[in-house]
This record gives sequence, C-alpha cells and structure tokens, in this order.
Amino acid sequence: MAKKKAKKILVVDDDVQFVDTVRTLLEGVGYEVAHAYQGREGLELARRLKPDLILLDVMLAGPPGPDGFQLSREIHRDPELKGTPVIIISGVRKVLDLPFTFTPDEKKLPVAAFLEKPIKPDELLAAVKQALGEKK
Repeated sequence: MAKKKAKKILVVDDDVQFVDTVRTLLEGVGYEVAHAYQGREGLELARRLKPDLILLDVMLAGPPGPDGFQLSREIHRDPELKGTPVIIISGVRKVLDLPFTFTPDEKKLPVAAFLEKPIKPDELLAAVKQALGEKK
C-alpha cells in the first residue's frame, strides 16, 4: 500500500520561538513544514513550494513589506496560490488593544480563519485540519 504524502504547511512569522513550536507540533502529527520570517520571503516560498496551507502572522518585522493582512490578499489574488487556504495567527488585537475582532471576508480578509495568540496546540491542530478539509 502506498504511503500517504504529507501535506505541506508554510509558516510565515517573524517570531523564531513560535515558528519552532508550531513546526514541532505540526511535524509531530505528520505534516511537512517550511517557514519564512518575512512577508516577501514567505510569498516567494509559497509560489515555489505550493503549500497545502499557509499560517500567517500579521505583524512581520524586517524591511518594509506587506503585513499579514496585505499578504493574505496577495495570496488570494495570485493565480497559482488563490486556492491555498490561509490561517492568520496573530497577537495584533492584544498588542494594539483593539476593541474588535477580525472576521474572514472574501475581499478584505480572505482567510480560512483568524486565530489569536497565544493559541493552544489542540485549537491550532483543529483549525489546520478544518482548513485542509481533514476529519477531526
């Protein structure tokens, strides 16, 4: 019987510790994980790897470039990536003390889900499985 190919997940986040933690969690349950620490790098890597799912932060450090909101819209408009589900995982609401939540929207926030940091491992895995259309 042929072995099932691991789904590829791209993590785009400038927090090295978060990336390492998410990588360990996802690889531990059988996913293949790649990462980028900056937005442009993440977009280029996504175009090259064609991941099954992209996990994206909002506030990305480094040279001027797209934030996670802009990046999600670029991914959605890209002919090769537009069908790739994106989950934003961010602490932006807490950092900026925003009184509202972010809701996925086809034009402004074309993502499968918006999750708040810190996130519990079981919540992240459930969101990943849902975005990939896998059974829980």
